[in-house]
Formats: sequence, C-alpha cells, structure tokens
Amino acid sequence: MNVTERPLIAKMRENYRYFGGLSLLYGIIFAFCLYKNMHGITFPVCVAITIVFAVLFLKKINYRIMKQSLPYIVGMILLSISTVLTSSFFLHFFNLAGIILLFFVFMIHQFYNDRDWNFPAYLKRIFILAGTVIESIPKPYAHGAEYLGGSKNKKNHIIIAIAIGLCIAIGSLCVILPLLLNSDIIFAKFFGEMLKYINFRTIFGIGLTVVIGFTLSYAFFCGLCKYNFPEGKERRRKYYNPVIGITFTSVISFIYLIYCLIQIMYLFIGIQKGLPSDVTYAQYARTGFWELLTVGMINFVMVLLCMYLFQDHIAMKIILTIISGCTFIMLFSAAYRMMMYIGAYHLTFLRILVLWFLIVLALIMGGVIISIYKGRFPLFRYIMGVVSIMYIGLAFSRPDVVAAKYNIAHEEKLKVEDVRYMMNRMSIDVAPIIAGIDPRSDVDYNSKGIYENADNLEQSMYYYFSDIAQGNEGIFFRKANYSRIRAKLAADKYLELNDRSKEYDFEYRDYKY
Repeated sequence: MNVTERPLIAKMRENYRYFGGLSLLYGIIFAFCLYKNMHGITFPVCVAITIVFAVLFLKKINYRIMKQSLPYIVGMILLSISTVLTSSFFLHFFNLAGIILLFFVFMIHQFYNDRDWNFPAYLKRIFILAGTVIESIPKPYAHGAEYLGGSKNKKNHIIIAIAIGLCIAIGSLCVILPLLLNSDIIFAKFFGEMLKYINFRTIFGIGLTVVIGFTLSYAFFCGLCKYNFPEGKERRRKYYNPVIGITFTSVISFIYLIYCLIQIMYLFIGIQKGLPSDVTYAQYARTGFWELLTVGMINFVMVLLCMYLFQDHIAMKIILTIISGCTFIMLFSAAYRMMMYIGAYHLTFLRILVLWFLIVLALIMGGVIISIYKGRFPLFRYIMGVVSIMYIGLAFSRPDVVAAKYNIAHEEKLKVEDVRYMMNRMSIDVAPIIAGIDPRSDVDYNSKGIYENADNLEQSMYYYFSDIAQGNEGIFFRKANYSRIRAKLAADKYLELNDRSKEYDFEYRDYKY
C-alpha cells in the first residue's frame, strides 16, 4: 500500500470486488440506456440509476444523503424527463450539461462542508474535481489488476490467464483470419455465412460504451475520495486597495448614469414621439441590443471581481450598487428592444432564449446586490438555484412549439417563408403544428402564381413528413421519445391524408431540418 494513499481510496482498493463490481454493473446499464440513444425513454432511467448507484457508494463508505442534496436530485430527474419530451438538440445538449453540473455539486456537497464557500471558491473546486477525475481514470484498472493478481485465490489467476489468452487470440486472428479467407473460397463462403449474423461494429460500440461507463463511474468516486480540496472555512482574501476600485468604478458608473438617463427619457418615455423617418422600429430595436447584453454580462463579472479582490469600503459598495442598478435598466432596455423586434419579425427559438437569459441575468444581479451587503450570502447556490429553476422551466416549455404557436396566432395568413422556416430551422417538436397547416388556405404567397406556389409548398411538406416517418421507425421501445412519437404519428396521418407519392416522383431536397 502507498503510504500517501488517501484512506477512502485505500478502502476502494481493498473492496474492489464491491466497488469494481458496482461500476461494471453501472457500465452495462449505462450502455443499455445510452448506446446510440441519448434522448430516449432510457435516458431518465440512466440518470435515476446513476443517483441510486451514488447512494450505494456513499452507504458503503458510511456517508449519508443530506437533506440539502434533495434539490440537486430533483433537478437532475426533471432535466432527464425534459430530454424525453423534446427533439431539440440545443435542449438535449444543455440538459446533459445541467445534469452533469448538478451531479458534481450534489457529490461535492456530500463530501465537503461547502457552507462558507464563496462563488470563486465553488468554481475552483468544480474544476479541481474534474481534473482529479481525469487523473483517476487509470485507477479502476490499476486496482483491478492488483485485486486479481495479488490475491491468493487460484481462480483469480485462472481468470487473468484466460483474459490474456483471449486478447492474444483476438490479436492473432486479426492477422491470420483475413489470410485464411483469401486462401480458400469454400472456407470464406462458410465463414461468411456465419459472420453475416454478427454485427462486429455494434458489438464493439456496445463494449466501448460499457468500458466508458465503468471507467467514469469508478474514476469519479476515486476523484471524490482523494479529498483534494483545502479543508476549513473559506476566507475572503481581499488583496488590493479599495481606492483603485472606487476610482475606476466611479468613472464607469458616471457614464452608466448618463446612458440610463437617456434610455429612460427617450426609449421608455419619448419613444411615443416617434423615430427619425429613415429608421424603422425594428432597426432601432435591433441596434444596440447585443451590445447591451454584452455590457450586462461584463457588469456582472466586474461587480464580482470588485467584491472579491478589493478590501471592504462603504463607497465601493455604493458604487457597485449603482452599477448593478444601471445594469437592470440596461437589461430592461435590451428586453424592450427585443420585444419591439419580435413585434416586427415574430418569435424564434433564439429570441425566446435571449429573453430568458435577460430575466435570468436580472435575477442573478439581484442576488449580487444582496451579496454586496451580506458577505455570507450563498451567492453560488443562489445562482445555481435560479439558473436551474429557470432552465427547467425553459426546457419543459419546448421553445420551438411556443414560437410556432405564437407566430401562427399572430398571423392572419402565414407566409411561405414562415412555413419553410418551421420545417428547416426548428426541431420536429413543431411537426404536429405544421401538419395542421393547409397551404391553399392558410398561407399568403404574395404572388400571382398562388396555385403553383401552393404545389411547391405542398411538395416540401410532403417530403418533410416522409423523412420524419422514415427516420423515426422503431422508436417505440428503448428510443421512445415523446416529441419524436408525436411527430411520427402526425407524419403518418398527414401522409395518409395527402398521398401524392405518385405525383412527387422527382428528387426534391432543397431544405434540411
């Protein structure tokens, strides 16, 4: 045993049969749930199993689940369920990222007293844990080799010998078998008949997924058990003279006050007087929006840095409060501009996301203001809570569906480009909505050749639903997804009611989705 080895790492090594076996079982379940299936009905099953296995691990090392960990578990479950309800790649990706982050914080909270950690301390420890997990990747195999090789049990030596022999046989056959197949036609035909029922690519993929699940499971808990975080109460170490911060923030706050005064006097009050003749409301709304959003994010980072780098001073707190207040006005201005832009060009997924982000940033800035005056305010956990609750709400709302319903409700006649946008740029969450569109009565073509354009749009819709029907065959078991099933049913119904396969006998693929 290594004298520098952590006690819990030593316990994992000494109880490899339990921890290694648990990780191997997890790897098998991991492969069954997620192999080529990251958004099917088995995804929330995998998340639930991950939580159960974490509880079993904690129980083995005599750790109990804390009550404060329950919100993290609930958040993970809700995000996993949301994944099954949509076909949006954006939501799938960020649901997965959110689940991983919540799991990290959940396990950190189980192992460490994080009550007094400030925002930078929490971020630092998350990155330390990620690095420690990567460093621990060889551990499951090192511990396994020691367990099998160091045991006096002869059965373990036999298992090792068989495993080594199989590896040598597989490596040799990779060279010998192709030579034998080329040397005899009858042997090649006989062997070919045997091999055609075996999909080696799938077997390799499943095996690799099992290995990944096993390795990540064992390495993650090894990383936690290393206890690489500094012990004791986290202190706020403030290094710099507050005069520096007061000087530069006072200049910035003065500029912000002038800018915000202009926003209040012109954008919020004086807009009723009208804009210059050469500027439309949509152009004015779009101008400056992204700049304001960027400034709002810069303000958040700047206030945090000033709080944690400079020594406490009442003047600094007042100035940071002014900057935070101005940030609220800027965020409101950005939201006001975006609403004007939506009024002219309707709703899209990105515009919903932007409005969501503005609300989240405003809520976060509210927590920052509290943190300025209350040093022990748990800012990191507050931000985690705000982002988690707001994102779960966004994920369950299925923004593509919200945008599509909004645009249809606010258009007396849809334009051709509106329908094509929904087919080309939105997820198939909106397929049931598109299926209810009648190109000959619901769509405004703004063209004399209405029937010719109607035929073109009908062709686009027909091939859109044909691809959905074909691409979602066999999704009613492991790969079951609520959105894809609804899209599949809508597509089948549409194709049954609009069977024009004989008419559309040419290739028509000028769109993608």
